[in-house]
Amino acid sequence: MASFFIQDLNRKKDIGANCLSVKFGAFHFIVDAGMDPKTLGNEALPCFSALSPNSVDFILITHCHLDHLGALPILSKQQPQAQILISLPTSLLAPLMLKNSASVMTRQKEEKDVPDYPLFGKEDIAALQKKFFVLKPGKTYCLEKDGQTAKVTIYTAGHVLGAVSVLIEYEGRRLFITGDILFSDQNSLRGAQIPQFGNPDVLLLETTRGDTERTALRRDEETRLLGIIRKTIKRGGICLIPAFALGRIQELLVLFYQAKKAHKLPDCPIYCSGLGMSLVSAFDKMGRRFPDVHFSRQILKQLNVKQLRKRKIDPKTTKLNVPAIYLLSSGMLAEHTPAYNIAACLLKDNKNTVCFVGHCDEDTPGGRLQRVEPNGNFKFEDLNYTTPVRAKIERFDLSGHADRDDLYQFVLAQQPKTVVLTHGDANARQWFFEKLSVHKSDFSVVDPDIGKTYEL
Repeated sequence: MASFFIQDLNRKKDIGANCLSVKFGAFHFIVDAGMDPKTLGNEALPCFSALSPNSVDFILITHCHLDHLGALPILSKQQPQAQILISLPTSLLAPLMLKNSASVMTRQKEEKDVPDYPLFGKEDIAALQKKFFVLKPGKTYCLEKDGQTAKVTIYTAGHVLGAVSVLIEYEGRRLFITGDILFSDQNSLRGAQIPQFGNPDVLLLETTRGDTERTALRRDEETRLLGIIRKTIKRGGICLIPAFALGRIQELLVLFYQAKKAHKLPDCPIYCSGLGMSLVSAFDKMGRRFPDVHFSRQILKQLNVKQLRKRKIDPKTTKLNVPAIYLLSSGMLAEHTPAYNIAACLLKDNKNTVCFVGHCDEDTPGGRLQRVEPNGNFKFEDLNYTTPVRAKIERFDLSGHADRDDLYQFVLAQQPKTVVLTHGDANARQWFFEKLSVHKSDFSVVDPDIGKTYEL
Protein backbone atom coordinates (compact mmCIF):
# COMPACT_ATOMS: atom_id res chain seq x y z
CA MET A 1 0.00 0.00 0.00
CA ALA A 2 1.29 3.46 -0.92
CA SER A 3 2.28 5.77 1.94
CA PHE A 4 2.21 9.52 2.35
CA PHE A 5 5.33 10.98 3.99
CA ILE A 6 4.55 14.28 5.75
CA GLN A 7 7.10 16.74 7.17
CA ASP A 8 6.35 20.18 8.65
CA LEU A 9 9.09 22.58 7.50
CA ASN A 10 7.98 25.49 9.71
CA ARG A 11 10.75 26.37 12.17
CA LYS A 12 8.26 26.59 15.04
CA LYS A 13 5.00 24.91 15.97
CA ASP A 14 2.87 27.98 15.38
CA ILE A 15 1.14 30.08 12.70
CA GLY A 16 4.40 31.21 11.18
CA ALA A 17 6.21 30.16 8.03
CA ASN A 18 3.71 27.58 6.81
CA CYS A 19 5.30 24.90 4.65
CA LEU A 20 4.63 21.16 4.36
CA SER A 21 6.61 18.53 2.50
CA VAL A 22 4.41 15.76 1.11
CA LYS A 23 6.04 12.75 -0.58
CA PHE A 24 4.40 9.68 -2.10
CA GLY A 25 5.68 7.29 -4.75
CA ALA A 26 7.85 9.22 -7.20
CA PHE A 27 6.22 12.56 -6.29
CA HIS A 28 7.40 15.35 -4.00
CA PHE A 29 4.98 18.21 -3.29
CA ILE A 30 5.52 21.31 -1.17
CA VAL A 31 2.29 22.81 0.15
CA ASP A 32 2.73 26.55 0.79
CA ALA A 33 5.95 28.50 1.28
CA GLY A 34 5.24 31.09 3.93
CA MET A 35 7.27 33.70 5.76
CA ASP A 36 6.92 34.28 9.50
CA PRO A 37 5.61 37.86 9.91
CA LYS A 38 6.99 38.05 13.46
CA THR A 39 10.62 37.28 12.49
CA LEU A 40 13.23 39.06 10.41
CA GLY A 41 15.82 37.82 7.94
CA ASN A 42 16.44 34.23 6.95
CA GLU A 43 15.05 33.06 10.29
CA ALA A 44 11.60 34.01 8.96
CA LEU A 45 11.81 31.30 6.29
CA PRO A 46 10.83 27.64 6.49
CA CYS A 47 13.58 25.02 6.82
CA PHE A 48 14.32 24.79 3.11
CA SER A 49 17.72 23.29 3.98
CA ALA A 50 15.85 20.01 4.64
CA LEU A 51 15.08 19.79 0.92
CA SER A 52 17.55 18.18 -1.46
CA PRO A 53 18.41 20.23 -4.56
CA ASN A 54 16.08 19.61 -7.52
CA SER A 55 13.91 17.27 -5.45
CA VAL A 56 10.55 19.09 -5.54
CA ASP A 57 8.14 18.41 -8.41
CA PHE A 58 5.25 20.74 -7.52
CA ILE A 59 4.70 23.69 -5.19
CA LEU A 60 1.04 24.11 -4.30
CA ILE A 61 -0.02 27.49 -2.87
CA THR A 62 -3.31 27.43 -0.95
CA HIS A 63 -3.73 31.24 -0.76
CA CYS A 64 -1.97 34.59 -0.77
CA HIS A 65 -1.46 35.56 2.85
CA LEU A 66 2.28 35.98 3.38
CA ASP A 67 2.50 33.28 6.05
CA HIS A 68 1.64 30.89 3.18
CA LEU A 69 3.17 32.71 0.20
CA GLY A 70 5.99 35.00 1.35
CA ALA A 71 8.94 32.62 0.78
CA LEU A 72 7.78 31.31 -2.61
CA PRO A 73 10.36 33.25 -4.68
CA ILE A 74 13.16 31.78 -2.56
CA LEU A 75 11.87 28.21 -2.70
CA SER A 76 11.25 28.46 -6.44
CA LYS A 77 14.79 29.72 -6.99
CA GLN A 78 16.18 26.79 -5.01
CA GLN A 79 13.88 24.30 -6.80
CA PRO A 80 13.80 25.75 -10.35
CA GLN A 81 12.23 22.67 -11.91
CA ALA A 82 9.16 22.75 -9.67
CA GLN A 83 5.87 23.84 -11.25
CA ILE A 84 3.63 26.10 -9.14
CA LEU A 85 0.02 24.93 -8.80
CA ILE A 86 -2.27 27.84 -8.03
CA SER A 87 -5.85 29.11 -8.32
CA LEU A 88 -6.67 31.89 -10.80
CA PRO A 89 -7.32 34.61 -8.17
CA THR A 90 -4.12 33.66 -6.36
CA SER A 91 -2.16 33.90 -9.62
CA LEU A 92 -3.32 37.54 -9.92
CA LEU A 93 -2.87 38.48 -6.28
CA ALA A 94 0.47 36.77 -5.57
CA PRO A 95 2.69 39.17 -7.57
CA LEU A 96 1.08 42.17 -5.86
CA MET A 97 1.55 40.68 -2.39
CA LEU A 98 5.16 39.70 -3.08
CA LYS A 99 6.10 43.08 -4.60
CA ASN A 100 4.77 44.79 -1.49
CA SER A 101 6.75 42.36 0.70
CA ALA A 102 9.94 43.09 -1.26
CA SER A 103 9.39 46.84 -0.76
CA VAL A 104 8.89 46.36 2.99
CA MET A 105 12.09 44.30 3.23
CA THR A 106 14.03 46.97 1.32
CA ARG A 107 12.89 49.55 3.87
CA GLN A 108 13.61 47.27 6.82
CA LYS A 109 17.16 46.62 5.59
CA GLU A 110 18.21 50.00 7.00
CA GLU A 111 15.56 50.55 9.68
CA LYS A 112 15.97 47.14 11.32
CA ASP A 113 19.60 46.58 10.27
CA VAL A 114 18.86 43.32 8.43
CA PRO A 115 21.74 42.82 5.96
CA ASP A 116 19.97 39.81 4.34
CA TYR A 117 17.14 42.01 3.05
CA PRO A 118 15.55 42.04 0.58
CA LEU A 119 15.44 38.26 0.26
CA PHE A 120 14.09 38.58 -3.29
CA GLY A 121 13.39 41.24 -5.89
CA LYS A 122 11.09 42.08 -8.79
CA GLU A 123 12.99 39.85 -11.22
CA ASP A 124 12.45 36.84 -8.93
CA ILE A 125 8.70 37.58 -8.79
CA ALA A 126 8.53 37.89 -12.58
CA ALA A 127 10.29 34.52 -12.95
CA LEU A 128 7.69 32.90 -10.70
CA GLN A 129 4.80 33.77 -12.96
CA LYS A 130 6.28 31.71 -15.79
CA LYS A 131 5.93 28.61 -13.59
CA PHE A 132 2.29 29.15 -12.60
CA PHE A 133 -0.11 26.37 -13.59
CA VAL A 134 -3.63 27.57 -12.87
CA LEU A 135 -6.08 24.99 -11.52
CA LYS A 136 -9.87 25.29 -11.73
CA PRO A 137 -11.87 24.40 -8.59
CA GLY A 138 -13.65 21.06 -8.88
CA LYS A 139 -11.64 19.88 -11.88
CA THR A 140 -9.31 16.90 -11.37
CA TYR A 141 -5.83 17.13 -12.91
CA CYS A 142 -3.62 14.10 -13.60
CA LEU A 143 0.09 14.63 -12.94
CA GLU A 144 2.68 12.15 -14.20
CA LYS A 145 6.22 11.27 -13.22
CA ASP A 146 8.33 8.16 -13.93
CA GLY A 147 5.29 6.33 -15.28
CA GLN A 148 3.26 7.07 -12.12
CA THR A 149 0.09 9.17 -11.93
CA ALA A 150 -1.26 11.38 -9.15
CA LYS A 151 -4.53 13.29 -9.18
CA VAL A 152 -5.00 16.78 -7.74
CA THR A 153 -8.30 18.61 -7.22
CA ILE A 154 -8.77 21.99 -5.55
CA TYR A 155 -11.93 23.31 -3.90
CA THR A 156 -12.78 26.87 -2.91
CA ALA A 157 -12.11 27.29 0.81
CA GLY A 158 -13.73 30.62 1.71
CA HIS A 159 -11.23 32.44 3.98
CA VAL A 160 -9.99 34.92 1.34
CA LEU A 161 -10.23 35.35 -2.43
CA GLY A 162 -8.45 32.45 -4.15
CA ALA A 163 -8.07 30.27 -1.05
CA VAL A 164 -8.35 26.55 -1.76
CA SER A 165 -8.44 23.18 -0.07
CA VAL A 166 -6.68 20.33 -1.87
CA LEU A 167 -7.38 16.66 -2.52
CA ILE A 168 -4.44 14.50 -3.64
CA GLU A 169 -5.11 10.95 -4.83
CA TYR A 170 -2.46 8.31 -5.43
CA GLU A 171 -2.85 4.57 -5.94
CA GLY A 172 -6.30 4.50 -4.35
CA ARG A 173 -5.29 6.58 -1.29
CA ARG A 174 -6.48 10.11 -0.59
CA LEU A 175 -4.89 13.04 1.24
CA PHE A 176 -7.07 16.09 1.95
CA ILE A 177 -5.56 19.45 2.98
CA THR A 178 -7.99 22.02 4.39
CA GLY A 179 -5.66 25.00 4.09
CA ASP A 180 -7.07 28.08 5.83
CA ILE A 181 -10.81 27.55 5.56
CA LEU A 182 -14.11 29.23 6.42
CA PHE A 183 -17.40 27.40 5.90
CA SER A 184 -19.79 30.33 6.39
CA ASP A 185 -20.39 33.02 3.78
CA GLN A 186 -18.82 36.44 4.11
CA ASN A 187 -20.22 39.65 2.62
CA SER A 188 -17.69 39.57 -0.21
CA LEU A 189 -17.11 35.85 -0.64
CA ARG A 190 -18.99 32.58 -0.50
CA GLY A 191 -17.89 30.05 2.11
CA ALA A 192 -16.00 26.80 1.49
CA GLN A 193 -17.52 24.32 -0.93
CA ILE A 194 -16.12 20.95 0.09
CA PRO A 195 -17.83 17.70 -1.01
CA GLN A 196 -18.30 14.73 1.30
CA PHE A 197 -15.38 12.46 0.41
CA GLY A 198 -16.02 9.76 2.97
CA ASN A 199 -13.03 8.32 4.81
CA PRO A 200 -9.99 10.06 3.30
CA ASP A 201 -6.81 8.31 4.41
CA VAL A 202 -5.16 11.49 5.74
CA LEU A 203 -6.72 14.87 6.61
CA LEU A 204 -4.34 17.81 7.23
CA LEU A 205 -6.36 20.18 9.42
CA GLU A 206 -5.76 23.87 10.10
CA THR A 207 -6.13 24.66 13.83
CA THR A 208 -5.88 28.47 13.96
CA ARG A 209 -8.87 29.04 16.26
CA GLY A 210 -8.42 26.01 18.48
CA ASP A 211 -7.70 28.24 21.47
CA THR A 212 -10.62 30.61 20.72
CA GLU A 213 -14.23 29.97 21.65
CA ARG A 214 -16.70 32.00 19.61
CA THR A 215 -18.89 34.12 21.89
CA ALA A 216 -20.89 35.97 19.22
CA LEU A 217 -22.19 35.34 15.73
CA ARG A 218 -20.47 37.11 12.81
CA ARG A 219 -23.63 39.06 11.88
CA ASP A 220 -24.02 40.22 15.49
CA GLU A 221 -20.40 41.36 15.54
CA GLU A 222 -20.94 43.29 12.29
CA THR A 223 -24.01 44.97 13.83
CA ARG A 224 -21.96 45.88 16.92
CA LEU A 225 -19.16 47.29 14.76
CA LEU A 226 -21.60 49.50 12.84
CA GLY A 227 -23.09 50.67 16.14
CA ILE A 228 -19.65 51.64 17.50
CA ILE A 229 -18.90 53.52 14.27
CA ARG A 230 -22.17 55.48 14.54
CA LYS A 231 -21.48 56.42 18.18
CA THR A 232 -17.91 57.52 17.36
CA ILE A 233 -18.96 59.67 14.42
CA LYS A 234 -21.89 61.18 16.38
CA ARG A 235 -19.52 62.46 19.07
CA GLY A 236 -17.26 63.97 16.40
CA GLY A 237 -14.52 61.37 16.56
CA ILE A 238 -12.44 59.16 14.29
CA CYS A 239 -13.02 55.43 13.96
CA LEU A 240 -9.77 53.71 12.95
CA ILE A 241 -10.13 50.13 11.71
CA PRO A 242 -6.76 48.43 11.18
CA ALA A 243 -7.40 45.54 8.77
CA PHE A 244 -5.55 42.93 6.76
CA ALA A 245 -4.96 44.14 3.21
CA LEU A 246 -6.01 40.87 1.59
CA GLY A 247 -9.62 39.99 2.31
CA ARG A 248 -10.54 42.00 5.39
CA ILE A 249 -10.41 45.50 3.88
CA GLN A 250 -12.49 44.41 0.89
CA GLU A 251 -14.90 42.53 3.18
CA LEU A 252 -15.48 45.64 5.30
CA LEU A 253 -15.99 47.84 2.24
CA VAL A 254 -18.83 45.54 1.15
CA LEU A 255 -20.27 45.65 4.69
CA PHE A 256 -20.14 49.46 4.66
CA TYR A 257 -21.79 49.55 1.24
CA GLN A 258 -24.64 47.34 2.43
CA ALA A 259 -24.99 49.40 5.61
CA LYS A 260 -25.10 52.65 3.67
CA LYS A 261 -27.94 51.34 1.48
CA ALA A 262 -29.82 50.41 4.68
CA HIS A 263 -29.10 53.86 6.22
CA LYS A 264 -27.01 52.25 8.98
CA LEU A 265 -23.71 53.95 8.13
CA PRO A 266 -23.23 57.60 9.09
CA ASP A 267 -22.55 60.15 6.38
CA CYS A 268 -18.84 60.85 6.82
CA PRO A 269 -15.60 60.52 4.84
CA ILE A 270 -14.07 57.04 4.54
CA TYR A 271 -10.30 56.99 4.05
CA CYS A 272 -8.42 53.95 2.77
CA SER A 273 -4.78 53.40 2.00
CA GLY A 274 -2.06 50.80 1.77
CA LEU A 275 -1.88 47.45 0.03
CA GLY A 276 -5.60 46.81 0.50
CA MET A 277 -6.41 49.48 -2.08
CA SER A 278 -3.84 48.07 -4.51
CA LEU A 279 -5.69 44.75 -4.47
CA VAL A 280 -9.06 46.23 -5.39
CA SER A 281 -8.54 45.75 -9.15
CA ALA A 282 -7.96 42.02 -8.73
CA PHE A 283 -11.08 41.72 -6.56
CA ASP A 284 -13.08 43.70 -9.11
CA LYS A 285 -11.88 41.45 -11.95
CA MET A 286 -12.80 38.29 -10.03
CA GLY A 287 -16.16 39.80 -9.06
CA ARG A 288 -17.02 40.18 -12.73
CA ARG A 289 -15.95 36.60 -13.55
CA PHE A 290 -17.25 34.57 -10.62
CA PRO A 291 -20.70 34.78 -8.97
CA ASP A 292 -19.20 33.62 -5.64
CA VAL A 293 -17.19 36.86 -5.36
CA HIS A 294 -19.34 39.83 -4.35
CA PHE A 295 -17.09 42.81 -4.92
CA SER A 296 -16.94 45.66 -7.44
CA ARG A 297 -14.79 48.77 -7.54
CA GLN A 298 -18.11 50.64 -7.91
CA ILE A 299 -18.44 50.15 -4.16
CA LEU A 300 -15.62 52.67 -3.69
CA LYS A 301 -17.53 55.22 -5.76
CA GLN A 302 -20.82 54.57 -3.96
CA LEU A 303 -19.11 55.04 -0.59
CA ASN A 304 -17.07 58.00 -1.87
CA VAL A 305 -13.91 56.37 -0.50
CA LYS A 306 -10.97 58.75 -0.39
CA GLN A 307 -7.36 57.71 -0.84
CA LEU A 308 -5.36 58.74 2.22
CA ARG A 309 -2.51 60.77 0.80
CA LYS A 310 1.01 59.93 1.81
CA ARG A 311 2.59 62.48 4.07
CA LYS A 312 5.04 62.66 6.92
CA ILE A 313 3.21 62.06 10.18
CA ASP A 314 4.08 63.96 13.34
CA PRO A 315 1.64 62.66 16.00
CA LYS A 316 2.18 65.80 18.06
CA THR A 317 1.08 68.20 15.35
CA THR A 318 -0.68 66.30 12.53
CA LYS A 319 -4.36 67.20 12.26
CA LEU A 320 -6.79 64.58 10.96
CA ASN A 321 -10.13 65.19 9.31
CA VAL A 322 -12.97 64.55 11.76
CA PRO A 323 -15.38 62.92 12.02
CA ALA A 324 -14.25 60.13 9.70
CA ILE A 325 -13.70 56.42 9.23
CA TYR A 326 -10.12 55.30 8.52
CA LEU A 327 -10.01 51.74 7.11
CA LEU A 328 -6.29 51.10 6.80
CA SER A 329 -3.72 48.31 6.64
CA SER A 330 -2.17 46.69 8.60
CA GLY A 331 -4.44 44.55 10.78
CA MET A 332 -1.79 44.12 13.48
CA LEU A 333 -0.82 47.81 13.44
CA ALA A 334 2.65 47.00 12.09
CA GLU A 335 5.24 49.78 12.14
CA HIS A 336 5.43 52.19 9.19
CA THR A 337 1.94 51.32 7.97
CA PRO A 338 -0.92 53.80 7.49
CA ALA A 339 -2.84 52.31 10.43
CA TYR A 340 0.18 52.60 12.74
CA ASN A 341 0.78 56.25 11.86
CA ILE A 342 -2.86 57.30 12.16
CA ALA A 343 -3.23 55.46 15.50
CA ALA A 344 -0.37 57.53 16.89
CA CYS A 345 -2.35 60.70 16.10
CA LEU A 346 -5.69 59.74 17.63
CA LEU A 347 -5.13 57.68 20.80
CA LYS A 348 -4.93 60.75 23.03
CA ASP A 349 -8.52 61.87 22.27
CA ASN A 350 -11.41 60.13 24.04
CA LYS A 351 -13.76 60.92 21.13
CA ASN A 352 -11.92 58.39 18.96
CA THR A 353 -12.15 54.61 18.67
CA VAL A 354 -9.78 51.92 17.38
CA CYS A 355 -11.62 48.80 16.21
CA PHE A 356 -9.59 45.60 15.80
CA VAL A 357 -11.43 43.18 13.52
CA GLY A 358 -9.02 40.25 13.26
CA HIS A 359 -6.25 38.29 14.93
CA CYS A 360 -3.43 40.30 16.49
CA ASP A 361 -0.32 38.50 17.60
CA GLU A 362 0.41 39.61 21.16
CA ASP A 363 3.94 40.75 20.25
CA THR A 364 2.79 43.17 17.53
CA PRO A 365 1.93 46.84 18.19
CA GLY A 366 -1.75 45.96 17.79
CA GLY A 367 -1.49 43.14 20.31
CA ARG A 368 0.34 45.36 22.80
CA LEU A 369 -2.16 48.20 22.41
CA GLN A 370 -5.05 45.87 23.21
CA ARG A 371 -3.40 45.03 26.55
CA VAL A 372 -2.95 48.66 27.67
CA GLU A 373 -5.14 49.65 30.60
CA PRO A 374 -7.56 52.57 30.05
CA ASN A 375 -5.69 55.88 30.41
CA GLY A 376 -2.42 54.01 30.37
CA ASN A 377 0.44 54.99 28.06
CA PHE A 378 1.48 53.43 24.77
CA LYS A 379 4.81 53.94 23.03
CA PHE A 380 5.10 53.99 19.25
CA GLU A 381 8.67 52.75 19.14
CA ASP A 382 9.38 53.61 15.51
CA LEU A 383 8.07 57.17 15.99
CA ASN A 384 9.78 57.58 19.38
CA TYR A 385 6.45 58.84 20.67
CA THR A 386 4.51 57.96 23.81
CA THR A 387 0.85 58.88 24.22
CA PRO A 388 -1.88 58.35 26.79
CA VAL A 389 -4.55 55.93 25.57
CA ARG A 390 -7.81 57.81 25.98
CA ALA A 391 -9.45 56.54 22.80
CA LYS A 392 -11.69 53.52 23.15
CA ILE A 393 -10.18 50.19 22.06
CA GLU A 394 -12.71 47.68 20.73
CA ARG A 395 -12.29 44.07 19.50
CA PHE A 396 -14.56 42.21 17.09
CA ASP A 397 -14.59 38.53 16.17
CA LEU A 398 -14.72 38.71 12.37
CA SER A 399 -12.17 36.01 11.68
CA GLY A 400 -11.77 34.52 8.21
CA HIS A 401 -11.02 31.14 9.79
CA ALA A 402 -13.55 28.45 10.64
CA ASP A 403 -14.53 28.12 14.29
CA ARG A 404 -12.98 25.18 16.11
CA ASP A 405 -16.36 23.49 16.57
CA ASP A 406 -17.06 23.76 12.83
CA LEU A 407 -13.72 22.11 12.06
CA TYR A 408 -14.36 19.44 14.66
CA GLN A 409 -17.72 18.62 13.06
CA PHE A 410 -16.07 18.63 9.62
CA VAL A 411 -13.60 15.96 10.76
CA LEU A 412 -16.39 13.82 12.20
CA ALA A 413 -18.34 14.12 8.95
CA GLN A 414 -15.36 13.14 6.76
CA GLN A 415 -14.23 10.31 9.07
CA PRO A 416 -10.57 10.23 7.98
CA LYS A 417 -8.24 7.43 9.03
CA THR A 418 -5.64 9.91 10.30
CA VAL A 419 -5.86 13.62 11.21
CA VAL A 420 -2.67 15.71 11.11
CA LEU A 421 -2.81 19.05 12.96
CA THR A 422 -1.23 22.07 11.25
CA HIS A 423 -1.23 25.89 11.27
CA GLY A 424 -1.91 26.60 14.91
CA ASP A 425 -0.21 27.64 18.14
CA ALA A 426 0.46 25.06 20.84
CA ASN A 427 -2.75 25.69 22.79
CA ALA A 428 -4.86 25.59 19.63
CA ARG A 429 -3.38 22.26 18.58
CA GLN A 430 -3.84 20.89 22.09
CA TRP A 431 -7.57 21.63 22.03
CA PHE A 432 -8.00 19.73 18.78
CA PHE A 433 -5.75 16.88 19.92
CA GLU A 434 -7.74 16.34 23.11
CA LYS A 435 -11.12 16.80 21.40
CA LEU A 436 -10.35 14.44 18.51
CA SER A 437 -8.48 11.85 20.58
CA VAL A 438 -11.81 10.88 22.16
CA HIS A 439 -12.48 9.21 18.80
CA LYS A 440 -9.20 7.29 18.72
CA SER A 441 -11.09 4.07 17.97
CA ASP A 442 -12.29 5.71 14.72
CA PHE A 443 -9.15 7.57 13.62
CA SER A 444 -5.70 8.54 14.87
CA VAL A 445 -4.55 12.11 15.58
CA VAL A 446 -1.01 13.40 14.95
CA ASP A 447 0.38 16.71 16.20
CA PRO A 448 3.66 16.58 14.26
CA ASP A 449 6.98 17.56 15.77
CA ILE A 450 8.84 20.11 13.68
CA GLY A 451 11.21 18.51 11.21
CA LYS A 452 10.12 14.94 11.86
CA THR A 453 8.84 12.87 8.93
CA TYR A 454 5.66 10.85 9.45
CA GLU A 455 4.70 7.88 7.31
CA LEU A 456 0.91 7.71 7.03
